[in-house]
Amino acid sequence: RVTEILTSVEADDLERRIAGGLKRAGLVAGDRVALVTTSGRDMLCAILGALRTGIVPVLTHAGLLPAERAVLLDDAEPALVVDDTALAALTESAPADIAPWPLARPMHFTSGTTGRAKGVWSGILDERDAAALLQEELDLWGFDAGDRHLVCSPQYHSVSIRFSAATLAAGGTVILPGPFDALAVADAIATYR
Repeated sequence: RVTEILTSVEADDLERRIAGGLKRAGLVAGDRVALVTTSGRDMLCAILGALRTGIVPVLTHAGLLPAERAVLLDDAEPALVVDDTALAALTESAPADIAPWPLARPMHFTSGTTGRAKGVWSGILDERDAAALLQEELDLWGFDAGDRHLVCSPQYHSVSIRFSAATLAAGGTVILPGPFDALAVADAIATYR
């Protein structure tokens, strides 16, 4: 797979288009959208575009069997399930207005150590609290427009989303080499420094 490069400007445009598609599908703030998609720039922008409208993306491990994923989706109760084909269509939607920052965090699943895995999420934030949360991340980690963030983990994992979102919000660039491959990562480090 070819390494994908995503600038903050490109991300904002793609997030607006995907958010527009989700809104036209009838989703509103507080709804959940399950992303059963391949990690990459489109999935990242779907997560962030949804969050910037208050729609909560439900993220599951890409390698789950259909029956395993069905249990998680039954718990999450998404208003819409998006696969790679549906995501490609969303990227072609007319853009929508979105908040300048995420208004929620994605829904992730517990490991299930006390029984079965359960979806957890933090609720919808008002714009003031959402802005403060993002500013805290930017200040804590010192993100700025010169940053280039190399994503080496899948996008159903909270760290890859959190650091990618902050990098893009600060005006930086995200580099997505695809499923982990040591040579591809070494090449991305050498090429994009």
